[in-house]
Amino acid sequence: MSFSSHSIQLKEVITDLNQPVDIKFFPASNTELLIAGKEGQLTFAKLDNNTQYSVQKFKVQSGSEMGLLGLVFHPNFVSNHYLYFNYIPKKGERRTRISRFSLTKKTDKYTLSNEKIILEIEQPYRNHNGGQIAFGPDGYLYIGMGDGGSGGDPKGHGQNTQTLLGAMLRIDVNTADNVPYAIPKDNPFVNNPTFKPEIWAYGIRNPWRFSFANSILIMADVGQNKYEEVSIVGKGQNMGWNTMEATHCFKPKKNCDQTNLTLPKIEYSRDEGRSITGGYIYQGTLIPSLKNHYIYGDFLSGNIWAAKYPSLSSPIRLMSDQGYLSTFARDENGEVYVAEYNKGIIYQIVP
Repeated sequence: MSFSSHSIQLKEVITDLNQPVDIKFFPASNTELLIAGKEGQLTFAKLDNNTQYSVQKFKVQSGSEMGLLGLVFHPNFVSNHYLYFNYIPKKGERRTRISRFSLTKKTDKYTLSNEKIILEIEQPYRNHNGGQIAFGPDGYLYIGMGDGGSGGDPKGHGQNTQTLLGAMLRIDVNTADNVPYAIPKDNPFVNNPTFKPEIWAYGIRNPWRFSFANSILIMADVGQNKYEEVSIVGKGQNMGWNTMEATHCFKPKKNCDQTNLTLPKIEYSRDEGRSITGGYIYQGTLIPSLKNHYIYGDFLSGNIWAAKYPSLSSPIRLMSDQGYLSTFARDENGEVYVAEYNKGIIYQIVP
């Protein structure tokens, strides 16, 4: 991938964070945001006056790829104050927990209360927990689940449609308080007994960040030994893992039937990076040349790329060696931000 002619830099906007892994701006805001730290910290920050304080300390298992991994505001947050989290709770067996809280402001500070556990999924290993949750434009909650961990998908979860691991899930959380969630009637496998009805798509290894471009779901999936990938994920699709790693047969000497598999739009090899971090379509005004480009990065190489949407063809490298890039964010104006995990800094991408 060649270097870009776009002239950009990273502007430091928030510092002194502890292992940031997810960032969400408040609805309709360009200045107020919540930041999830891997070890359980939830931090409020306000960009225009340097306000920053701890909202909550979740009790999590945080070793390996576990911890507090994702958060999202309900589409109607302004009226219902609901906030959702994806985390690995400290007590009990190792499991992903999706929960809803109420986020309210008291004495000028936000607090969380009234946890409602939506869904829990047992995790056989300490890695490949995914972590992203996001509401689609259809109002349903999408949950990116890794294959359960270890290496090479030893339990075959990617192609096992009787598990919620290795899949993109889609559920309806607009239910009564005594009903954890419902299955949307138009989920692809609701009438197929060989599939869990929560599954929207499957054959996924470890989806580390996905986002929506209108109704289109763009997912970054961390590779095993050779390739990282970005895919467009559609209803009922098989994304290939562990038959494929990106567009390549994962175990070439064994059965590699690619029939009905959805292969990625973007891939890169180990000379470009080793752990992809998905991003967003740039819709801001500060960098007109990046309008309608998908911006993404790599956690280990620190590279940042842009690919023209919707083709996602011919990605260009914008920057190199920018540290451990753990997550991206986008504000109400469409400007894009990125977090550096080790330094605990959030940057805005600017000219």
